Amino acid sequence: MLDKVVKKNINSINLTILFFSVIILFFPFFRGLYFEREFYVASMIMSVMAAIVFFRNIKNKEKIKFYSPIEYFATAFVLIYLFTFPFSVNEHLASFEIIKNLTYFIFFIVIVYNLKTDKDISLINWSLILIGTIASIIGLGSAFGTFSYKGAFVDGMINSTFQYHNTFGAYMLAVLFLAMGEIAGEDNLKKYLLSGFSYVVFSGFILSYSRGAWILLPVVGIIAFILLKTDGLKRVLISFIAIIFSFSMTISHIYQGIKEQNSFIGWLSIVIGIAITAMVIFLLDKLLNKLPKINIKKRTIIIVLLISLVIILILFVNGLLIKYLPHSIAERIKGINLKTFTVVERGVFYKDALKIIKDYPIIGVGGGGWQTLYSMYKTYDYTTTQAHNYIIQTWIEIGTLGLIILIGLYLSTLWSSYRIIKSINNDKLFNKMLGVICATLVLILHSTIDFDMALGAYAFFVWAMLGTIVAVEKRYVNKYSKTAKRLTISFIVPMLLSIVLLFTSGMFHLGYVNAMKAVESVKNKDYVKAQKYFERAARQNPFRANYKFDLGTIQYNIGIKLKSKELIEKSKQNIENAIRLNERDFRILANSIAIYLRRGDIDKGEKLLQKLQKYHPLNDHTYISSIEIYYNIGHHYLKKGNIDKAKDYFKKVISINEEVIQKNQELEKIQKELLKDINDIPSSYVEERFKINLDQKSIQLVNSAKDVLNKLK
Repeated sequence: MLDKVVKKNINSINLTILFFSVIILFFPFFRGLYFEREFYVASMIMSVMAAIVFFRNIKNKEKIKFYSPIEYFATAFVLIYLFTFPFSVNEHLASFEIIKNLTYFIFFIVIVYNLKTDKDISLINWSLILIGTIASIIGLGSAFGTFSYKGAFVDGMINSTFQYHNTFGAYMLAVLFLAMGEIAGEDNLKKYLLSGFSYVVFSGFILSYSRGAWILLPVVGIIAFILLKTDGLKRVLISFIAIIFSFSMTISHIYQGIKEQNSFIGWLSIVIGIAITAMVIFLLDKLLNKLPKINIKKRTIIIVLLISLVIILILFVNGLLIKYLPHSIAERIKGINLKTFTVVERGVFYKDALKIIKDYPIIGVGGGGWQTLYSMYKTYDYTTTQAHNYIIQTWIEIGTLGLIILIGLYLSTLWSSYRIIKSINNDKLFNKMLGVICATLVLILHSTIDFDMALGAYAFFVWAMLGTIVAVEKRYVNKYSKTAKRLTISFIVPMLLSIVLLFTSGMFHLGYVNAMKAVESVKNKDYVKAQKYFERAARQNPFRANYKFDLGTIQYNIGIKLKSKELIEKSKQNIENAIRLNERDFRILANSIAIYLRRGDIDKGEKLLQKLQKYHPLNDHTYISSIEIYYNIGHHYLKKGNIDKAKDYFKKVISINEEVIQKNQELEKIQKELLKDINDIPSSYVEERFKINLDQKSIQLVNSAKDVLNKLK
């Protein structure tokens, strides 16, 4: 069946898959689609293209028919984000997560119902391989000093367009496995081209210094080598040997190019590396062809590989191999253990995440829940908007119900992958799909130790792979009974979703654009124009608290200047709406307190101050602000002659100081227990994160409050 389908379509190009492959080609180059502004644009592009495809499906009277468990779990995953939205603690971030997941879902549906041949698989694979190669070139170019690309090379590590080295490293490794799948089926010039690309990608992968990705290379690599068909295994081994050999020959010169910021040495080393890779492949091919045909069993090859891996590991552990590596790479390898600050810090994130989960166990807190709540639960004063573990972050956002669905999605992916491996007899397609499966495994596994899925470009990669797995399972290996009941849905549903997504993403993007115009107007001191832009932004994205708060602040300042009661009242409403939307936001709380106190509304200001203390208990400025505010209120009542009230607030000043002392003692104890035997943490970090630091003014106010109380006795 497969052979007939392949032959029938061999001379055609699937324009749908081609267009979507081209679209995702650009996604990593917009800061990895981590930020809202870029993602909204990507979502709009994806929505328009998907709506066109779905309209064609409707015209052809096609239906969505769920065959694979992956489809059910993927649908449930999106639906539960929609279901939990009314219960979210941050409607703005929750709506953004819904937009992200809906965008991934419609992309997934497009792939599942339009990928028809192994040629289509190659279109997607080659697109992603090309992305990886270009991203690696950008990273290497930044490292060599050839050009400047913001965030592409930081602290000696390549981040490329992703602006985060660990995500870049995992992405490169997944691309390498896709290249492996393609190389396994090629015996022509494509093999040399793919191997050249792989050398460049491998260079970026190593220089990402992502230890998690490094560990996954042998783990997933062994699985791939065990499962590859014999002829494909030989081709991949030849290519792998060539890449490793050429990289070992050029790494010292590449490192020199980076260290000296010498573009000529750096790029010459890369070109020579590509040439050596091609030459080694050519020579090994010729050598094997001239040797008498020896029937080496696959089992023998695997045993030799495993023994070689063990020997290499022993050499690394003993330090015999590490001494030949550049110092920075050697140090990163030595740092692969549980006694590093990175590992300890991840453990703290997960422990604190479980505290949130304990308080919101069933349906979670909605998208962006970690970012909104972690300040209230954190063990010490670290700063991170991500939990660094996709499973845990999902558990926080959509609760135990969502966690079950996500685990179901992962398990069904393993099951579908197993069915593909067991059922496909066409060696070329088998090896190609093995590359897809291994890439998926890398992407999912690495997302359990980092925040990779927060970057849209990475998530699109994952969903492209899931869509490919389902499409292949559905068309080539599905053994479910034809009479079995399946969920059937009209393509009208995803088309309507695409239209809604286009409208929503478009409105939110316009909101962002108008907010930026408002900020620019404020810089130019054109407050009337700033008010107009913030009004538009607040209408276009009604869930974003900052827009309403900034609008309220502008209205308040203009209202005071013009003595307009109407504007001051509007200001009050917008500020209150902003607090209602996100009462946990530090900036909104701190500035709202100042505005209410300026208005003379001490009760409201004090209530908000208590929320600041509750939601940000380890922030220096929480205590600095509290001391100053309580002192000023006390001084206010003292001037009015209300001695009792004045004393109450001066006592609060002293109480805050005592709370700081107590918390610092607790933090010191936590620091000693947590960082025992950890040697790679900067001393400045300990001082900043494990201690609440009051400024000199706060200390003076505390002493002054004590003096006042002594005089009032």
